[in-house]
Amino acid sequence: MKSKSIFIVEGKEVTLTNTEKIYFPELGASKAELIEYYIRMADYILPYLKGRPFSMLHYPDGIYGKTFYQKQRPADAPKWLQSVSLASKDKTINWCLVNDLPSLIYMANRACIEMHAWFSRLPDEGQPDVAIFDLDPSGSTGYKEAAEAALLVKTALDAYGLTGIPKLSGKTGVHVVVPIEPVPFYKVRDFLKKICQHIENAQPALFTTERTIAKRKDRVYLDAVQNGRGKTLPSPYSVRAVPGANVSAPVTWKELANGISPQSLVMRSMEARIKTVGDLFAPVYTISQKLPKI
Repeated sequence: MKSKSIFIVEGKEVTLTNTEKIYFPELGASKAELIEYYIRMADYILPYLKGRPFSMLHYPDGIYGKTFYQKQRPADAPKWLQSVSLASKDKTINWCLVNDLPSLIYMANRACIEMHAWFSRLPDEGQPDVAIFDLDPSGSTGYKEAAEAALLVKTALDAYGLTGIPKLSGKTGVHVVVPIEPVPFYKVRDFLKKICQHIENAQPALFTTERTIAKRKDRVYLDAVQNGRGKTLPSPYSVRAVPGANVSAPVTWKELANGISPQSLVMRSMEARIKTVGDLFAPVYTISQKLPKI
Protein backbone atom coordinates (compact mmCIF):
# COMPACT_ATOMS: atom_id res chain seq x y z
CA MET A 1 0.00 0.00 0.00
CA LYS A 2 1.35 3.40 -1.00
CA SER A 3 2.03 5.88 1.80
CA LYS A 4 0.63 9.35 1.27
CA SER A 5 0.91 12.64 3.13
CA ILE A 6 -0.49 16.08 2.31
CA PHE A 7 1.12 19.35 3.39
CA ILE A 8 0.38 23.02 2.82
CA VAL A 9 3.48 24.78 1.52
CA GLU A 10 3.31 28.50 0.75
CA GLY A 11 -0.47 28.19 0.58
CA LYS A 12 -0.40 25.29 -1.87
CA GLU A 13 -1.35 21.69 -1.23
CA VAL A 14 1.62 19.38 -1.80
CA THR A 15 1.24 15.60 -1.77
CA LEU A 16 4.12 13.31 -0.85
CA THR A 17 4.07 9.58 -1.58
CA ASN A 18 6.29 6.61 -0.75
CA THR A 19 8.78 8.78 1.09
CA GLU A 20 10.27 5.74 2.81
CA LYS A 21 11.51 4.29 -0.50
CA ILE A 22 15.31 3.98 -0.64
CA TYR A 23 16.82 5.91 -3.55
CA PHE A 24 20.53 5.53 -2.71
CA PRO A 25 21.07 1.98 -1.35
CA GLU A 26 24.74 2.43 -0.42
CA LEU A 27 23.84 5.39 1.77
CA GLY A 28 20.50 4.10 2.93
CA ALA A 29 19.17 7.47 1.77
CA SER A 30 15.44 7.63 1.17
CA LYS A 31 13.16 9.69 -1.00
CA ALA A 32 12.30 11.68 2.12
CA GLU A 33 15.95 12.63 2.58
CA LEU A 34 16.15 13.79 -1.03
CA ILE A 35 13.04 15.94 -0.62
CA GLU A 36 14.40 17.40 2.63
CA TYR A 37 17.64 18.31 0.84
CA TYR A 38 15.79 20.22 -1.85
CA ILE A 39 13.68 22.01 0.74
CA ARG A 40 16.76 23.14 2.68
CA MET A 41 18.60 24.14 -0.51
CA ALA A 42 15.67 25.84 -2.25
CA ASP A 43 17.05 29.35 -1.77
CA TYR A 44 20.16 28.38 -3.77
CA ILE A 45 18.44 26.19 -6.38
CA LEU A 46 15.33 28.17 -7.30
CA PRO A 47 17.08 31.33 -8.57
CA TYR A 48 18.41 29.27 -11.46
CA LEU A 49 15.29 27.18 -12.11
CA LYS A 50 12.78 30.04 -12.13
CA GLY A 51 11.41 30.81 -15.56
CA ARG A 52 13.26 27.98 -17.29
CA PRO A 53 11.32 25.16 -19.00
CA PHE A 54 11.93 22.04 -16.94
CA SER A 55 12.65 18.54 -18.24
CA MET A 56 11.67 15.75 -15.83
CA LEU A 57 14.12 12.87 -15.45
CA HIS A 58 12.42 10.23 -13.31
CA TYR A 59 14.02 7.55 -11.11
CA PRO A 60 10.88 5.96 -9.58
CA ASP A 61 12.80 3.05 -8.04
CA GLY A 62 15.96 4.88 -7.11
CA ILE A 63 19.30 5.14 -8.85
CA TYR A 64 19.43 1.49 -9.93
CA GLY A 65 15.89 1.29 -11.29
CA LYS A 66 14.47 2.26 -14.65
CA THR A 67 14.68 5.90 -15.64
CA PHE A 68 12.83 7.99 -18.19
CA TYR A 69 12.52 11.57 -19.40
CA GLN A 70 9.22 13.41 -19.56
CA LYS A 71 8.80 16.82 -21.14
CA GLN A 72 5.00 17.17 -21.19
CA ARG A 73 3.29 18.47 -18.07
CA PRO A 74 1.71 15.47 -16.28
CA ALA A 75 -2.05 15.24 -16.69
CA ASP A 76 -2.46 14.78 -12.92
CA ALA A 77 -0.22 17.70 -11.96
CA PRO A 78 -1.73 20.10 -9.41
CA LYS A 79 -3.46 23.13 -10.87
CA TRP A 80 -1.01 25.48 -9.19
CA LEU A 81 2.00 24.02 -11.06
CA GLN A 82 2.91 26.64 -13.65
CA SER A 83 3.77 25.67 -17.22
CA VAL A 84 4.37 27.10 -20.68
CA SER A 85 3.38 25.74 -24.08
CA LEU A 86 6.15 25.95 -26.66
CA ALA A 87 6.20 24.76 -30.25
CA SER A 88 8.85 22.14 -30.98
CA LYS A 89 9.18 20.94 -34.58
CA ASP A 90 5.89 19.20 -35.39
CA LYS A 91 4.30 19.40 -31.94
CA THR A 92 3.65 21.65 -28.98
CA ILE A 93 4.92 20.70 -25.54
CA ASN A 94 3.52 22.07 -22.30
CA TRP A 95 6.69 22.39 -20.22
CA CYS A 96 6.57 22.54 -16.44
CA LEU A 97 8.11 25.48 -14.60
CA VAL A 98 9.77 25.13 -11.21
CA ASN A 99 9.22 28.66 -9.95
CA ASP A 100 8.68 28.10 -6.24
CA LEU A 101 9.22 25.75 -3.33
CA PRO A 102 6.00 23.72 -3.81
CA SER A 103 7.00 23.05 -7.42
CA LEU A 104 10.49 21.97 -6.37
CA ILE A 105 9.03 19.58 -3.79
CA TYR A 106 6.58 18.29 -6.39
CA MET A 107 9.41 17.39 -8.75
CA ALA A 108 11.43 15.67 -6.03
CA ASN A 109 8.33 13.69 -5.05
CA ARG A 110 7.94 12.64 -8.71
CA ALA A 111 11.34 10.95 -8.34
CA CYS A 112 13.22 13.66 -10.20
CA ILE A 113 16.48 13.05 -8.37
CA GLU A 114 18.21 15.41 -10.79
CA MET A 115 17.00 18.89 -11.71
CA HIS A 116 17.24 19.66 -15.44
CA ALA A 117 16.29 23.09 -16.78
CA TRP A 118 16.90 24.92 -20.06
CA PHE A 119 19.82 27.30 -20.61
CA SER A 120 17.31 30.04 -21.52
CA ARG A 121 14.69 31.78 -19.43
CA LEU A 122 11.19 32.94 -20.35
CA PRO A 123 10.02 34.99 -22.13
CA ASP A 124 13.14 34.67 -24.33
CA GLU A 125 13.32 30.88 -24.49
CA GLY A 126 15.26 31.09 -27.74
CA GLN A 127 18.03 33.20 -26.20
CA PRO A 128 20.11 31.64 -23.42
CA ASP A 129 21.47 33.77 -20.60
CA VAL A 130 24.24 31.29 -19.84
CA ALA A 131 26.83 29.72 -22.12
CA ILE A 132 28.09 26.40 -20.78
CA PHE A 133 31.18 24.40 -21.67
CA ASP A 134 30.41 20.72 -21.04
CA LEU A 135 33.74 18.93 -20.56
CA ASP A 136 33.10 15.21 -20.68
CA PRO A 137 35.85 12.56 -20.23
CA SER A 138 35.83 9.45 -22.38
CA GLY A 139 37.89 6.28 -22.58
CA SER A 140 40.74 6.25 -20.08
CA THR A 141 40.42 9.95 -19.28
CA GLY A 142 38.56 11.07 -16.19
CA TYR A 143 37.84 13.95 -13.89
CA LYS A 144 41.51 15.01 -13.67
CA GLU A 145 41.68 15.60 -17.41
CA ALA A 146 38.29 17.32 -17.47
CA ALA A 147 39.57 19.72 -14.80
CA GLU A 148 42.64 20.41 -16.96
CA ALA A 149 40.35 21.26 -19.86
CA ALA A 150 38.33 23.61 -17.63
CA LEU A 151 41.48 25.46 -16.60
CA LEU A 152 42.36 25.95 -20.28
CA VAL A 153 38.84 27.28 -20.84
CA LYS A 154 39.49 29.77 -18.04
CA THR A 155 42.68 30.92 -19.77
CA ALA A 156 40.69 31.55 -22.96
CA LEU A 157 37.91 33.36 -21.10
CA ASP A 158 40.46 35.51 -19.27
CA ALA A 159 41.89 36.56 -22.62
CA TYR A 160 38.47 37.92 -23.60
CA GLY A 161 37.78 39.47 -20.22
CA LEU A 162 34.98 37.02 -19.47
CA THR A 163 34.03 35.47 -16.12
CA GLY A 164 33.23 31.77 -15.95
CA ILE A 165 32.04 29.74 -12.97
CA PRO A 166 33.39 26.17 -12.74
CA LYS A 167 30.84 23.57 -11.66
CA LEU A 168 31.51 19.88 -11.19
CA SER A 169 29.01 17.69 -13.01
CA GLY A 170 28.71 15.38 -10.02
CA LYS A 171 30.20 12.50 -12.00
CA THR A 172 33.51 12.86 -13.87
CA GLY A 173 32.83 15.93 -15.97
CA VAL A 174 33.18 19.66 -15.42
CA HIS A 175 30.91 22.49 -16.56
CA VAL A 176 32.11 26.06 -17.02
CA VAL A 177 29.14 28.42 -16.82
CA VAL A 178 29.49 31.84 -18.44
CA PRO A 179 26.70 34.34 -17.65
CA ILE A 180 25.87 36.35 -20.79
CA GLU A 181 23.50 38.90 -22.25
CA PRO A 182 20.78 36.80 -23.93
CA VAL A 183 21.59 36.01 -27.57
CA PRO A 184 20.37 33.29 -29.98
CA PHE A 185 21.68 29.79 -29.34
CA TYR A 186 23.64 29.64 -32.59
CA LYS A 187 25.76 32.62 -31.54
CA VAL A 188 26.57 30.94 -28.24
CA ARG A 189 27.53 27.71 -29.98
CA ASP A 190 29.71 29.52 -32.51
CA PHE A 191 31.61 31.29 -29.75
CA LEU A 192 32.12 28.19 -27.62
CA LYS A 193 33.04 26.02 -30.60
CA LYS A 194 35.89 28.33 -31.55
CA ILE A 195 37.35 28.25 -28.06
CA CYS A 196 36.98 24.47 -27.93
CA GLN A 197 38.71 24.15 -31.30
CA HIS A 198 41.63 26.25 -30.06
CA ILE A 199 42.02 23.95 -27.04
CA GLU A 200 41.78 20.85 -29.23
CA ASN A 201 44.42 22.24 -31.60
CA ALA A 202 46.73 22.95 -28.68
CA GLN A 203 46.52 19.42 -27.24
CA PRO A 204 44.86 17.07 -29.76
CA ALA A 205 46.03 13.97 -27.92
CA LEU A 206 44.05 14.92 -24.81
CA PHE A 207 41.09 17.00 -25.99
CA THR A 208 38.60 16.61 -28.85
CA THR A 209 35.51 18.22 -30.33
CA GLU A 210 34.57 14.93 -32.04
CA ARG A 211 30.88 14.23 -31.43
CA THR A 212 31.02 10.52 -32.34
CA ILE A 213 31.77 8.64 -29.12
CA ALA A 214 33.70 5.84 -30.84
CA LYS A 215 36.08 8.36 -32.41
CA ARG A 216 36.86 10.27 -29.23
CA LYS A 217 39.10 7.49 -27.91
CA ASP A 218 40.97 8.47 -24.73
CA ARG A 219 40.24 12.19 -24.84
CA VAL A 220 38.02 14.74 -23.11
CA TYR A 221 35.09 15.80 -25.25
CA LEU A 222 34.79 19.59 -25.42
CA ASP A 223 31.05 19.98 -25.95
CA ALA A 224 29.64 23.28 -27.17
CA VAL A 225 26.70 21.71 -29.00
CA GLN A 226 24.91 21.05 -25.71
CA ASN A 227 23.98 24.72 -25.82
CA GLY A 228 20.72 24.30 -27.70
CA ARG A 229 17.01 24.91 -27.35
CA GLY A 230 15.48 22.25 -25.12
CA LYS A 231 18.80 20.73 -24.05
CA THR A 232 19.77 20.58 -20.40
CA LEU A 233 22.53 19.79 -17.94
CA PRO A 234 22.11 19.17 -14.21
CA SER A 235 21.30 22.48 -12.59
CA PRO A 236 23.50 23.98 -9.86
CA TYR A 237 23.16 22.09 -6.58
CA SER A 238 21.27 19.26 -8.26
CA VAL A 239 21.80 15.85 -6.72
CA ARG A 240 23.07 13.26 -9.20
CA ALA A 241 21.77 9.71 -9.48
CA VAL A 242 25.03 8.10 -8.37
CA PRO A 243 25.81 5.91 -5.32
CA GLY A 244 27.26 8.68 -3.16
CA ALA A 245 24.49 11.19 -3.97
CA ASN A 246 27.07 13.57 -5.42
CA VAL A 247 25.95 17.11 -6.17
CA SER A 248 26.61 19.13 -9.30
CA ALA A 249 28.10 22.01 -7.38
CA PRO A 250 30.11 25.13 -8.18
CA VAL A 251 33.71 25.31 -6.98
CA THR A 252 36.40 27.95 -7.03
CA TRP A 253 39.09 27.91 -9.71
CA LYS A 254 41.64 27.36 -6.95
CA GLU A 255 39.75 24.31 -5.69
CA LEU A 256 39.60 22.95 -9.22
CA ALA A 257 43.33 23.47 -9.75
CA ASN A 258 44.05 21.79 -6.40
CA GLY A 259 42.08 18.69 -7.38
CA ILE A 260 38.88 18.95 -5.34
CA SER A 261 37.10 15.62 -5.59
CA PRO A 262 33.56 15.20 -6.95
CA GLN A 263 33.04 12.70 -4.13
CA SER A 264 33.54 15.50 -1.58
CA LEU A 265 30.51 17.40 -2.88
CA VAL A 266 27.56 15.37 -1.72
CA MET A 267 23.95 15.78 -0.66
CA ARG A 268 24.58 15.22 3.04
CA SER A 269 27.26 17.92 3.38
CA MET A 270 26.33 20.51 0.75
CA GLU A 271 24.43 22.74 3.16
CA ALA A 272 27.43 22.85 5.49
CA ARG A 273 29.72 23.67 2.57
CA ILE A 274 27.61 26.65 1.54
CA LYS A 275 27.72 27.96 5.10
CA THR A 276 31.50 27.89 4.79
CA VAL A 277 32.18 29.06 1.22
CA GLY A 278 28.90 30.78 0.36
CA ASP A 279 26.93 30.43 -2.84
CA LEU A 280 29.69 30.26 -5.45
CA PHE A 281 27.08 30.28 -8.22
CA ALA A 282 25.64 33.66 -7.16
CA PRO A 283 27.72 35.71 -9.67
CA VAL A 284 25.73 34.11 -12.49
CA TYR A 285 22.73 36.21 -11.43
CA THR A 286 24.57 39.53 -11.19
CA ILE A 287 27.02 39.39 -14.12
CA SER A 288 25.83 40.03 -17.67
CA GLN A 289 28.55 39.74 -20.30
CA LYS A 290 28.45 40.39 -24.01
CA LEU A 291 29.94 37.61 -26.10
CA PRO A 292 32.87 39.03 -28.07
CA LYS A 293 33.75 38.20 -31.63
CA ILE A 294 36.67 35.84 -32.06
